[in-house]
Amino acid sequence: MKKNYLKSYRLKEKLSSLITMVIMLFCFQAVAFPLAEDAVVSGRIKDKQTGEYLIGVNVQLKGTTLRSTTNSEGFFRFSNLPEGRQMLVVTYLGFSNKEVSVNASQTPQELFVELEASTTTLGEVVVTGLRRSQIQSINQKKEALNIREVITANEAGRLPDINVAEATQRVSGVSIETDRGEGQFVSIRGIQPSLNNVTLNNSTLASTRDSRATGLDLLPTEIISSIEVIKTNTPDMEGNAIGGTINVNTLSAFDKAKPFVNFAVDGLVQTQQVDLSGFDNTRAPFRGAVTAGKRFGKNEKFGVVGSANFFRRDFSASILDPDGWEFFNYFYPNEIELQIEDIERDRLGLSADFEYRPSKNSSIYLKSLYTQTKETQLNSEFELTLQIGSARPTNQTPTTGRFVRGSGELDQAFTNEIENLYSYTLGTKNRFGKLSTDVYGTFSRAKTNLNNFDATFENPTATEPSLSSTYDTAPFFFTITPDNIATASDPEIYKLRNLNFTTGLLTENIYEISTDLKYDLNVGKTNAFIKFGGRYRDRSKESDRSRDSYDLSYGGVTIPNANAYSLTPFYFPVSVPSQGGATPFVHGNVNKFKEFVDNPANVNNTSKLVFDKLVTDQQLYLNDFKNSETVTAGYAMGVIDFKKLTIITGLRVEHTQTTSENAVIATNRGVATPSTTIASNNYTNFLPSLQLKFTPIKNFITRASYTNTLGRPNYSDLSGATNLNYTELATPGLFTGSVTLANPGLKPYLSSNLDLAFEYYIPNGGIVSVGGFYKKIQNQIYRISQVQRDIFYDGRQYQQLTFSQTTNADDANLYGMEFSYEQTLIFLPGLLNGLGFSTNFALIDSKVTLPNRPNETLPLFRQANNVYNGALYYQKKGFEFRFATSHRSDFLTQAASPESANVLLAVASGYSVADFDRYDAARTTYDISGKYQFPKKKLSISAQVRNLTNAPEQGYQGVTTRYDRHDLTGRSFFLGLALNL
Repeated sequence: MKKNYLKSYRLKEKLSSLITMVIMLFCFQAVAFPLAEDAVVSGRIKDKQTGEYLIGVNVQLKGTTLRSTTNSEGFFRFSNLPEGRQMLVVTYLGFSNKEVSVNASQTPQELFVELEASTTTLGEVVVTGLRRSQIQSINQKKEALNIREVITANEAGRLPDINVAEATQRVSGVSIETDRGEGQFVSIRGIQPSLNNVTLNNSTLASTRDSRATGLDLLPTEIISSIEVIKTNTPDMEGNAIGGTINVNTLSAFDKAKPFVNFAVDGLVQTQQVDLSGFDNTRAPFRGAVTAGKRFGKNEKFGVVGSANFFRRDFSASILDPDGWEFFNYFYPNEIELQIEDIERDRLGLSADFEYRPSKNSSIYLKSLYTQTKETQLNSEFELTLQIGSARPTNQTPTTGRFVRGSGELDQAFTNEIENLYSYTLGTKNRFGKLSTDVYGTFSRAKTNLNNFDATFENPTATEPSLSSTYDTAPFFFTITPDNIATASDPEIYKLRNLNFTTGLLTENIYEISTDLKYDLNVGKTNAFIKFGGRYRDRSKESDRSRDSYDLSYGGVTIPNANAYSLTPFYFPVSVPSQGGATPFVHGNVNKFKEFVDNPANVNNTSKLVFDKLVTDQQLYLNDFKNSETVTAGYAMGVIDFKKLTIITGLRVEHTQTTSENAVIATNRGVATPSTTIASNNYTNFLPSLQLKFTPIKNFITRASYTNTLGRPNYSDLSGATNLNYTELATPGLFTGSVTLANPGLKPYLSSNLDLAFEYYIPNGGIVSVGGFYKKIQNQIYRISQVQRDIFYDGRQYQQLTFSQTTNADDANLYGMEFSYEQTLIFLPGLLNGLGFSTNFALIDSKVTLPNRPNETLPLFRQANNVYNGALYYQKKGFEFRFATSHRSDFLTQAASPESANVLLAVASGYSVADFDRYDAARTTYDISGKYQFPKKKLSISAQVRNLTNAPEQGYQGVTTRYDRHDLTGRSFFLGLALNL
């Protein structure tokens, strides 16, 4: 698996074919269907006050159900109006209604309509910034055919959050998973991130992670115009969306009424209680962005938008980690790990949008995106371990005890990871009378390079009695205290035991082509359309890692011996304790140690370190996988819009074919023997749907839907190394061993979904909504371990063989309700009419039974039971203030195995297997932001405080009082300037 999976010539060949196909389709349409103007009434709608186009405006032929909705360019179109003079009624929440007279006999006609915010009659209430974003989002939700939430950027092209993941958490039913204080993965309605569909301008986006989950921290908010969180799929959407679809839209020059240039720069200060002076050099953190766009050429048929942004965070993290809790009479921690980290994240984002419109009915476009994230971590981790071998605590009480031996370790780790994400979409949109076509091809590539080392210094076995310790778990931040603190604090007793150098490359390539055809119909005075099309996607993903290992235990060398390298030259004192007052006894300077191991003479000194050939040989394959996947999809759908009822129905069919290359590693008596197998799988899924949108009275909408979606297995579950370890027993020909297997035959998740929602739209631009949902999810995927005895496997007879494999399990049921309320308080007197607020919450529950725990019901992995968000804002006379909070409850991350000896002992004492389950704890964060727009200037100043209460990222085992991880990254303070020209 060390050879390149996709040769460069093959990549270029596929990309060339993709471009050629899109251009040929464009040319074919231009020849087969002349690009002439047909008899239509069209127009654009602007905000009279700001000159910005309005999205989601409803334009309806008076007295009929014939209507149109404005797109991101404020554009609407009718090609089916009755002849003669007609009246169009233009409505938009938060703005005054307007009627426009047209003569449908005189075509084509192009109208220019300006709407005035209804709030302007109250004086200094300006529909910009947060107000404008909220009104646009609500109007787009109102006009949507399905259940969706929309987040729009302000007129300067910015959101109040630092990346797309954090922006999405503001809508109902959405929670995020954070990494070192920054939003990363998105969960919709409690479904794990790998089962969401993430698209950029409706095209599939590659992932830099080793799963199907797309880290949305890679997408800065400066490059986007809107984010759509779509909870109920229509047939023209990708079926791989059990949780939902997150579609990120970038800006087009035709979205703006005039040329624009936006500059923004923020300084950043991050506070943390751990003093890392001298640990690493801190570089000034900041965020800067520029976005510009214009139309040009004759009749402004060409448009271009370019954006560049850079964001550097240089900060520290403090981490406490017990590495699990053990049981003997009572629960006690296995150890205490005290980690300090210095982290620098540098993120560069570049995007460009090019478009050519030879006529009003035709366009060809190229959308491109490139992001790069460089992350460097320096981690020093002190561990004081209580549990050595089969040792048990003495002098026990429910919260205290003593161990007569102890082990101290100091781990040093340096990680350098670079993530690159590319996306290029070439497409053409055309309209021929009542027929609209949208054809596009996408190439997206993700590449992650990993280069790190990790090392462990440990006290020799002979010194373990001098690290005897007592523990006390009564306080939340429990204590472990060695009897001899002076010995535990002596860096000279800690000897280098092992050293590992890891390198790796993770790549994903996606080639995709999609065609959508839409034909508008008239059913009397009723709007309708049919839509059909297809998509083909070629997707490949490969993980290729290796690890050079050095270990004093290899070859029978005493571990660790007195001749080994000691920690003393790299000793680093930390004067300020971690959270809870814990103080490490030793720490190391990672940079000093890196300089040391970068010298080959130090690493190749065989009297100090021994090269571990077995582990090195195994690691050439153990973390590798190689997958290719093709998906061929087709759909047909119809929409009919009666006076009060809209029906959306259709069928999507997707055929999936996968090929997985798996390594097989057989290890016996210190020798690893590799081989390779290739397996394939294919399946076809039929995904029918029916959605109803009912408007019994003005501004009140009821939605009901039945949809079907799927979720494909993660790549590492389909392919990877089969790791067989076996040893011959005293009886010749009889073995004992263990085997970990991949499973290329896994079935996809299948979900049948029911949704019901009630929405009331407040005329001045607010909403009250409540809804419920239910999902029945088949073919759950779990990793199961089981022991088999007296079994013949792979040509050998085993007395005992432990199998571990990811398999499909029983169905799961997930259900919940969502509530949202947003309103601007413009009816209040005087200065108070600048107030507004938004709030939402979701209650979610699920039930699933695991094969190895048949008598229990557990929640789905990574499913939070409740999520809420709230924001109070004030906007008046150029001043804008926002106070926001976001909360998600805890969720299950690991289900314990009932076969573990530790679990069996606890169960025999009256505890349950659930006491060993692991969770991410609940987390609530608060943010404050403010902005001032100078009068009659295009300059603004802003400030923001993120994570105001320094909320930790925390995990626990069984109960919340047994914390399993406690991470602090501190507060972030931003101060910035923006110039919008």
